[in-house]
Amino acid sequence: MITFIKKQLRRAAPADPEPVKSDKEALETTWKIHAALVDWTGKVDAKAAFAVALESAGITTIVALSAEGRLFGALQGCLQQVTYYLAIVALVVAAGCAMWVVMPRLRMRHVGKEWPENFIYFGHLRYWDAGPLQDKIKQTDLLPVLTKQLIGMSRIAWTKHLLVKLSMICASIGGISLLTCGLLVRASIQ
Repeated sequence: MITFIKKQLRRAAPADPEPVKSDKEALETTWKIHAALVDWTGKVDAKAAFAVALESAGITTIVALSAEGRLFGALQGCLQQVTYYLAIVALVVAAGCAMWVVMPRLRMRHVGKEWPENFIYFGHLRYWDAGPLQDKIKQTDLLPVLTKQLIGMSRIAWTKHLLVKLSMICASIGGISLLTCGLLVRASIQ
């Protein structure tokens, strides 16, 4: 019975993908993936900059409308205060997430130890002199070095995308809370 199941699983298993024809083609493909990661990282940074601008506008609106005699200047009742403070907290968290996205990831504690075996990231390159770097590049199979870099870049890009998503969710919660608070104040609902 077990032999039968194993045979069925082997038949159902997808065929292995066709191997890459050469190391040169593999390296070309890896550089294309690297370029795509650079592009995705740049785009998520732009989204984060847009998000932090919107969130800053929301925070500025809260500050401007919280002065005495303004819409949020004299909140009354638990419901108004909860929606008001929820808006503040959500917008501050949203802006913090967006700012964290655009903050450079320099990995200063690790780069000083890693540089002798790495030369794709500018943080590693700054330790090299031109002659030894040229020799290292000539002697090293680039594919493992580059694939290691791809994995690191992918983790950074993934984290940035998650933070932008969290930023947008928090900003939406903050905006809805602020709007709700304004409606509650206008309707005199406490």
